[in-house]
Amino acid sequence: MAAAELRLSLPEDRARDAVAGALTEQGFDVDASSAALAASRDADGAAPAAIDIHLSEVPEGTLAVFASAGDDAEAEEAARLIGARLAQQGLLAFAAPAAGSLPPIPAAPLTAGSAAPALSGYPGASATALADRPVAPGSAQTPRTNVLAIVALVLGVIVPVAGIVTGAVALSQIKRTGEKGRGLALGGIVAGGVLTLFLTTVVIGALLLSAFTAAGRSADPYAPPEEGGVSVAPDEQAPFDPSALVVGACLDDLPGGFVTSDNIVDCAVPHSYEAFGGFDVPGSAYPGDDAIEVAALDGCEAAYTGYVGVSYQDSRLDYYYVGPTEQTWAVGDREIFCLLYDPEVEQTTGSLAGSGL
Repeated sequence: MAAAELRLSLPEDRARDAVAGALTEQGFDVDASSAALAASRDADGAAPAAIDIHLSEVPEGTLAVFASAGDDAEAEEAARLIGARLAQQGLLAFAAPAAGSLPPIPAAPLTAGSAAPALSGYPGASATALADRPVAPGSAQTPRTNVLAIVALVLGVIVPVAGIVTGAVALSQIKRTGEKGRGLALGGIVAGGVLTLFLTTVVIGALLLSAFTAAGRSADPYAPPEEGGVSVAPDEQAPFDPSALVVGACLDDLPGGFVTSDNIVDCAVPHSYEAFGGFDVPGSAYPGDDAIEVAALDGCEAAYTGYVGVSYQDSRLDYYYVGPTEQTWAVGDREIFCLLYDPEVEQTTGSLAGSGL
């Protein structure tokens, strides 16, 4: 089986399309359904010349081997015809046939009785000379850098998710076209992935912090009870001046552990709390939070009936107490004050003493 070779500066899939297109332009019928290209063409009324073109990858691109079951001239002529066309397109690396071994190259498909003018510039005359010929920058032998790969690297830093997607598309294009830029595309994917993970971690951390903060606020011991239960005084309560608060005094707002003369208002104006009892906790050593709570509940309920006119169990009102903590005890705080309020309204006008509510 006779054979001739052409070497193309293209990856195999693109070289296959280029050779098939050149064969069609030169009047060949091309069958690309099998692994090899099968080409045939009628000439001078003789039986069609059948030629198989096998393509394989080589370092400089793709090797195209033209083989014919007939004589050498059929495969060699087809190789020269296609080589001339590919050389005009700048796609040919070099041709294997030696100088002077093949007839002149026709510039167009051969037909019966037509002359075949020689083409200038076809590189089949000297494979060595072609191999040594310098290649201009930007020619087919110098693959360009894929544009999407560059974009992917930039987006990977600015818009991480877009960088990942663009990098994946660029890799697909590079695999198909043989362009440079695989490292840039991978860089965009890696940068996008790292930044996406970092931003996701920051967002999750912020959400968790917000949730914990909200939970802490919902358990604020300074807030009055929503269902009318008794609230325990906060641990960090500051000491107050006993002269600032007396039984029957009204307060404009929840003192939050601080009771000063600024909190005291006339009971005839809208107010939040009304002091209905006050007493000292005996002892020199701090008895503990539980003991303070028991003393407050006992003392406030004992004063409740006499002040309101009904027992705590029969009343719709509720109370809050302010008492010493371990920190305030150390500076002389011993007094517990009981603060009455109406849970059904935001503020009360007038005194609740003897109201029987």
